[in-house]
Amino acid sequence: MKKHHESKRPPVFSAGVHALPRRAVSVLTLMLLCSATTATSGETRTWGEVGLWEILVDPEAGNGCFARRTFEDQTEVRIGFVPNRKGGYFAAYNPAWTDIRDGAFDTVEFDFGDTIFAGEAVGRADTGIPGGYAFFDNPEFAREFAKRTSVKISTYKGRALEIDLKGSSRAIDAAFRCQKEQPQTDADG
Repeated sequence: MKKHHESKRPPVFSAGVHALPRRAVSVLTLMLLCSATTATSGETRTWGEVGLWEILVDPEAGNGCFARRTFEDQTEVRIGFVPNRKGGYFAAYNPAWTDIRDGAFDTVEFDFGDTIFAGEAVGRADTGIPGGYAFFDNPEFAREFAKRTSVKISTYKGRALEIDLKGSSRAIDAAFRCQKEQPQTDADG
């Protein structure tokens, strides 16, 4: 793996999200999925619950399992699998984010303390609620998400949010177990 030795704000990437070093962290690649279908409540089925996180299956994403949690400020966070695209995604939605437009791109940073992932996300609404969505094809992002207690998420357009990741490790483990139970789908989508 390549290592970066700079810890400056990342450039805008036209097709991806990358981990940036703090203490020479290896580069980890996440990729934007512009054509991905996000899970909506009408298309999903519940697999189970783990603490504050609900585990669901989205048939539209190749029977991808995902963990979902809604916070007091009405922010809904999802992290899950997109098997028909051989990767995963992170998404966040909030009814107060009315300035986010479907299809609009912004650079987003996920700051886990000593590891930063940064790159583009696409704006999209789910059941009419605005938010953002980023696809990743490197499991290191999910591992980092699972092992941390919080993450600061910010965009270059000025939106900032800190998310409590309490129980995320168990939720990610449950999503992996859920995914193993799902039937194989065509990887070409």
